[in-house]
Amino acid sequence: MNCKNKTAPMLIYRDILLLLCFLCGGLLFAQTQALTILEVDIPTENEIGAILSPENKPVVNQPALQRFFDKLNVLEEENNSQVRIVHIGDSHIQAGFFSGKNREILQDIFGNAGLGFSFPHRLARTNGIDQVRYSSSVPWKGKRNIFATETDSIGLSGFGLSTEDKDFAIKIDIQEEKFYFNTLRLITPKTKKMFTPAKALQPINFENYTTEKIIHHIKSGEALSIIAQKYGVSVSKIKTANGLRSDAIRAGAKLVIPVKTKKPNPIDRSAFELMSFDEIENNLILHTDEPMHSLWLLSNEQPENFTLDGFILERDQPGVIYSSIGVNGARFKDYNQTPLFFEQLKTLQPDLLVISLGTNEAHDNLKTEDFKENLEEFIVNIRKTQPDTPILFTTPPPSLLKRRYPNTFSESYAEMLVDSAKEENFAVWDLFEVLGGKNHVKQNYQKGLISGDYVHYSKEGYSYSANLFTEAIMNAFYLYLQNKEN
Repeated sequence: MNCKNKTAPMLIYRDILLLLCFLCGGLLFAQTQALTILEVDIPTENEIGAILSPENKPVVNQPALQRFFDKLNVLEEENNSQVRIVHIGDSHIQAGFFSGKNREILQDIFGNAGLGFSFPHRLARTNGIDQVRYSSSVPWKGKRNIFATETDSIGLSGFGLSTEDKDFAIKIDIQEEKFYFNTLRLITPKTKKMFTPAKALQPINFENYTTEKIIHHIKSGEALSIIAQKYGVSVSKIKTANGLRSDAIRAGAKLVIPVKTKKPNPIDRSAFELMSFDEIENNLILHTDEPMHSLWLLSNEQPENFTLDGFILERDQPGVIYSSIGVNGARFKDYNQTPLFFEQLKTLQPDLLVISLGTNEAHDNLKTEDFKENLEEFIVNIRKTQPDTPILFTTPPPSLLKRRYPNTFSESYAEMLVDSAKEENFAVWDLFEVLGGKNHVKQNYQKGLISGDYVHYSKEGYSYSANLFTEAIMNAFYLYLQNKEN
């Protein structure tokens, strides 16, 4: 989308806002409400005004986003640059529904320059996004920042991920063609070269199972079926391994349990085309002319543990790179206690930081003054490495305590964020108010926007929120363009 005249950008963004307004209205309201939205008079390019859905709220303290809008304007006018957005949060972000929809909308408008930050959540035994799948020949240990200690190395992902195995392979498999990548940036503590990138020359199967014999001492009251269920094997296999003709067993006796155990195959490096990372400005970078949909990482021979903090996936084209970082249960203080997170954040080179935290503090009944203190420490930590990067907070959404009582802490946090915006030089989008506030949680549930725990939102609820969020961003950008021309 490269406009040649000065008024064209505002006309295009005005039309985009109208479309977003219609989409947001149509998702939640009846057809008559949507028709009312469509009948809104369209302002001309000379009018200073904005188009927002009736239920939406404008971004508070929009001037704090000027540096971001400057970059976005250059991208739109010259169509030869990339704009990087980084969205940080808790479980509302880790699943990727809210941030993923934001990515989809903004990349549809400004171009797709890549998926951005990606972390192998599956290897850490937790949930992640669907756009990338990870598999490994060995098990990994994962730890969230909410359980971090001073000795833990927890970086950009908010997770510590490590293994003591020395010989392994990890596969990165992109599920959507639009996120095939030309550039992969590997993030490890102190940029250590722990891994060798590679392409597979033949199908790779690294699952190899062996049978391990475990001795079980039968306890009083145990049945053969209960023991079989405990170890995940069939009754018939236990009977065969012990020469039993019936299911009768007695307390005090011993049973041999044939447990099927996964053992990693040795990695045959001749089955791969080995590649190498370039080290540029403390980044380990792999670049190829043709977009890649899969890549392998093989272990380098090192005597220490292997740790992995994540990847950045980029495309060789102009547009938006929208990175998403979320940790289930995370609070500001959890990020604050992991300094490596803030050190590695500069690797993403963000032009805008979107922060969506506060729900877990609210359910901890954290006092507003303590919440503000943790938030201010978070901002200080960010500005140590990102002094000029604009910050946009979304307030925590409304929820219920114990599925019954309105969570007034979220309301108090939202008010505090809005009141502090100008003084602290950040922007705020009030999601709490947009979703109706503390007295509309049950109504949101009836509309299918929030799940039965009255804390997490449904996929439709996150999509609805994302439509309104990006509408508010585009509204602020539209006003920026008007003011720029005036």
